[in-house]
Amino acid sequence: MKKLGFLLIFVFLLAGCDIGGLSDKLTKELLSSSTSEETSKRSTDSSGEESVESESVIENNELFSSTQKASDNENLEELLLVPQADEIKKGLTVETDETLALLERYVKQNPDMGYENDVTIVYTGETYGETPNLAGIFFIINRTDTAMEDIQFTYTFGKSDSELIFDKQSFKLAADSFGVLEPNTVMPLYLLVDPSKEPLLEEININQVVEKIESFDYTTATSLEQPDSTNESATEPNEANLSLVIPKQNADKGQTFDNNPLMAQFKQLVLDSPYMGFDNDVTVMYSGLYDENDTNTLAYFFVINKTDIAMKNIQYKLSYGNKNGEMVWDQKYSILEEEVFGPLEPNAVLPLTMTVPKEKTDLFFSIMKDDAAIRLDEFKYEKLN
Repeated sequence: MKKLGFLLIFVFLLAGCDIGGLSDKLTKELLSSSTSEETSKRSTDSSGEESVESESVIENNELFSSTQKASDNENLEELLLVPQADEIKKGLTVETDETLALLERYVKQNPDMGYENDVTIVYTGETYGETPNLAGIFFIINRTDTAMEDIQFTYTFGKSDSELIFDKQSFKLAADSFGVLEPNTVMPLYLLVDPSKEPLLEEININQVVEKIESFDYTTATSLEQPDSTNESATEPNEANLSLVIPKQNADKGQTFDNNPLMAQFKQLVLDSPYMGFDNDVTVMYSGLYDENDTNTLAYFFVINKTDIAMKNIQYKLSYGNKNGEMVWDQKYSILEEEVFGPLEPNAVLPLTMTVPKEKTDLFFSIMKDDAAIRLDEFKYEKLN
């Protein structure tokens, strides 16, 4: 066995919609043009003054329609950029993280974003990552006097009504991973874009887009003093209490951490990296360990459950490769049958063996942490009774 070291590659969302902080962001310089208007379909009138036909979220979680102009925002309070909870847990600040620094500068240059008594979602015109993990960077702006958590919304966004990137797509901002959206704050959203929609995203003119919040719901949170996003000693991560579970088939053969060196090594990796994965997510990641023999190369992955759901018979399609689009596995179907792996309990980590295709061995070993692209599709499971 050869130990390559531990690599935290990427995070995948259980239902594809629970948005937490994502690390290793790759961004370009933010555009200088402002996108401070409300979630809307935008147009320019004959006088050259921009008018906005808007749909906004107000108290009681109801949706209303109105027509307003950007000049209505002159007396709004100054906005504060607040990183997501997962970003704060990882010690990311505007001083240490390039993306957050750029986003803070954007907020300072556009202090009148959003509308009074409304929650607004706007596209910044920027992205991070590479295909198939390209995400658009959006802002969610709270101009109400209500602190919100566990936000769920349905969002439509695109170039036109016939060219949509998100078509009434549902998203969830879980409090544990996203945090609390306080009054007069802006928080970043990193919305993963389907690879087939990436060319359309590149064509987007941020001054002429379709943006609509179709539905919006939240839980009222206790308003707290906002953390200073410039303070490097931001909130320390909470103990995740992750534990490695020996797969059922191995345990049935009498394998334990004491008599199986590989399982002991897996356990030590989990102990050394207790914050793997993200709250309310299921993550699949390469452990950094592999075995070579005369016939095959075996790569060891971890499946991490940081939800509160006990699962069995998990199925998904895995794509793993580099950011240039060269794939070791492309939509590789995997199933973790209960008879073989047992259940995947909350805060549990299951090891998974994958055989590297012979013709992809060189590619597999060439992929490093910063160059890895990994994606889950068609994730399904059964709840454990």
